[in-house]
This record gives sequence, structure tokens and C-alpha cells, in this order.
Amino acid sequence: MSISISRRRLLLGLAAAGGLGALGAGAYYLNRASLARWAVDGRELKGALQGGKPKVVFAILADGLGTMQTDGTEPGHEPADPADRQLWHPWNGEEGKESYRFPGLDVENPLLAMVSSELEAYRSRSLYIRGAALRENFIAHNGWTSILRDGEMKHASIDHIIGQGLPNYTATQKAVFCGHITHNPNFRVSYSGGGTSIRDMQSNPHRLFASLFPDQAGRSRSGGKHVFDPALADLRELREGMSPRERQKLESHLDAIEQVQNDLDSGPVEPGPGCDPALPEFDEAWLPDYSRRAEVLAATSSVLATAMACGATRVATFQIGASSENQAIYFDPYGDGTGPKFTDNAHEAAHLNRGSGPVEKRILWQQSRIWYVNRLKALLDDLARHQDPDVPEDSLLDHTLVVVTSELADGRPETSHDLPMVMIGGIKSHGLNVGNSNTGRFLHAGDQGDREDYMGKKVSIERIWATVAQSMGVQCDYGLNTPISGIFRGIG
Repeated sequence: MSISISRRRLLLGLAAAGGLGALGAGAYYLNRASLARWAVDGRELKGALQGGKPKVVFAILADGLGTMQTDGTEPGHEPADPADRQLWHPWNGEEGKESYRFPGLDVENPLLAMVSSELEAYRSRSLYIRGAALRENFIAHNGWTSILRDGEMKHASIDHIIGQGLPNYTATQKAVFCGHITHNPNFRVSYSGGGTSIRDMQSNPHRLFASLFPDQAGRSRSGGKHVFDPALADLRELREGMSPRERQKLESHLDAIEQVQNDLDSGPVEPGPGCDPALPEFDEAWLPDYSRRAEVLAATSSVLATAMACGATRVATFQIGASSENQAIYFDPYGDGTGPKFTDNAHEAAHLNRGSGPVEKRILWQQSRIWYVNRLKALLDDLARHQDPDVPEDSLLDHTLVVVTSELADGRPETSHDLPMVMIGGIKSHGLNVGNSNTGRFLHAGDQGDREDYMGKKVSIERIWATVAQSMGVQCDYGLNTPISGIFRGIG
């Protein structure tokens, strides 16, 4: 028996929005707000974009990346103990001797530090930028409220502005917001407007997939799992405690959902070049399991890269953890099973407050920062594997700019003075200037600063966002929007 397109989209949108659980709780009557949300989540996938169009992903990592020495001194001054060196900023020639602290310095072939070296495979496509800061320093973890927007928080975040401002932009979602937060769920970095208008973030990879690929959401070519499966299991469990009349209503919903599932299984799948919209390997039980966080984020980045490869979006924010994240992360610091296997509190590890002594505290600080960067690397690997939807002979990463930063420069002093930042990819569509030697580039933008503090001149990060928006062909109306020169060829 065939099923109507409208009925299919309604139920697929319902699954994507998490609404099937509400049915099991007895919410059988659909209100106007629910229908509107499901209609948005169940929109039909548009055709692939024409031409080589620029795409952008903002990757925000929690609690800084170790831009300060552990003894609190400025990078560039040799600490008393060499093991106290900062972890992120590239070095000049020999690690530990000079960390490019001079504003205006522009260097090709930088030597990466302990944490940034996790991205060595992408160095030739990378521009490391120093000298960026939030408009206010030492605002501690409140930096998450303005890391992606203007310092006065009067406007939407840059991802939303670009998504709404792109001309002739037809996509399933104009600006995807996804990631995984196990603590401080309201500490989300993307805003649809000024003040406290925080956007919803999709943390469930299967529901993210369903919202991006409503006509493919019921199937998986790699194991037969369905986005409906977790909700169906919940509904069947709830059925046992219902009255006969409630059970009869629920049975009718289950029949309808299973019919959609069967219909999707038998329907055609016609992916374009580089587009393979299949559900990633993922189990709902992983979401609250701290030991599976890396796998949850890997599934999310896989969906995000697939969405860009299929033209389902050109703008995304990938939030890896929340500021002041006091939950566990698991790692193997030496790669051989020895040493600390995890930190029970990533936030405290960023403060060097985890471990039984100075050496172990330093290891947990280092490895917790490496854990976050490796989640980013998984996204880069996914983008590099795909073909660009408009230029199949290029990789998706050739046309996708990945901008990486954190709401803090460093967790221990909780400063936003010297934020970590790297831009990777987007060389062909954005014109990211990674130098001419094919070895990557470092730029200290402090000489273009609009503010100054005890560590020198800095550029407010909103100016960098305005520059990125310009590379996407979008005007940004932040108060400070003079572009930074040297980031993109032909801009600034």
C-alpha cells in the first residue's frame, strides 16, 4: 500500500523533532506549534547547489586550548620547567624558544605545538591566527554568550547571519547547529538574535540526519537501522501500562509509523556525486554515556559532512562540549594503555586541578585539550573524504572553511585575552591565504588591533567574523566590522 507524501513528511518530521515519544505519553492531538515545527523539520531536500559555492563550519571547543604556560607566564618566555610550555600557538623554528608573540608577524611553515600538532595532517591547508580576543577580558566562562557574535550581544551569531544572508540559498537548513553537551545544556553558542535568543542544538545524530534528509531518514544502507527504532521501542514499552482504549490509539500510531518505515525501505535512493545520505553507526544509549562521547560526536560530524556534500546546508556550527564542562572524557594519553585513562572532570583538568601530582595534572591538562582537538580532526577527515557537490573533482574541504576557536584562551586563568584560532580549508571558494609554500601559515593580527591590554594589541573577534561573512558574500552589521587583512586573498 502506498503512502501519501504529506503523511510521510509529517511522520518523518515528527521523528526528527523527537515527537514520537510524546505520542507514547498520550499526546495524540497535534497542536499548531507542533505541526509548525514538524513541517520545518520535514521539508523536502532541495536540489544540489549550482557552481562552486563557499561553505563554512564554526567549530567551538570548550574551556580553551592551552595558550598560556602552566606557570602563568606569557608564551614566548621560556618557563622555568620546559614541560610548562603552552600547548597551542605555533613556534618559531624550535619548540619552546619563541612562540610568535610579535604583532604583524607573518610566517609560512610554522612548527605546531603539542595540541595543534594533532592537526598536522591539515597544516598545508591551515592559517593559524594569533591576536584575537573577546571585547572584554576575564569574563570567565561567560565568553560562550559572545564567542560567535558582537561583544555587546545586540545581534545574532555569525552563523545565523550568514545562513539568513546568503543570496539564492535553497537548502534543507540554512544554518545547522549541532554538537554534544553533557553539562550546562543552556551554554549554547549560537543565537538567532540579540540578547538571550539561543538557538536549539541538535545533539542526537539520528535526529539531525532526519531533519536534514527527511526523505532518507527511515533507512540506513549500513545495517538496516532506522531513525524510528528508538522511539518505537519506547512506545512499545509504554504500551504495557496503558488502558485498553489508550492501547488501541497507540496501536494505530504504531501501524502508521511502521508503514512509513516499510515504504521507505522499498523506495528508491538516488544520491548525487559525493552524496551518500546513510545513517551513521549510532546507538541512543551512547548519549548519556561519557565513555561514548567521542563516538556520538563522530556520528554527528559524519552527518554534518554528508549534509554539506549533498547541498543540504552550507553553514553550520559544531559545538564540542560546553564551557565549564565538569563531565568526564576518556582518552589513552600514551597510546599504549598506560597512564591516566580519563579525567572525571574536563573543566577541572583545564584548570590543572585533576591528578595526584604536578606531572599527572599536566598530563590530564594536555590530554583533555588533545581530546577536544581530535573530535575536530574527525570532522576534518569527514569533509576531506567527500567530493564537493558542485565541483566533484575537488574535495569538500577545498570549498568548506572550518573556523576553530574556544570561548576561553586558557582554562586555568579563565582569560579570553589570546584566543586560540585556526582556519582550515576553503582555499578554493573562500581564498583562504595559507601562503605559497604549501606548508601552512601563521599570522599575528595584533598590529591591526582595535583594543589593547597588558599583553598588547588585540583584534576583537567580531571583526574576524565580519571578515568571514565577507568571504561568504554576506554583509555583517556588527559594531566592529572592519575586515582583518591577510586572512583571505582580496579581502581587507
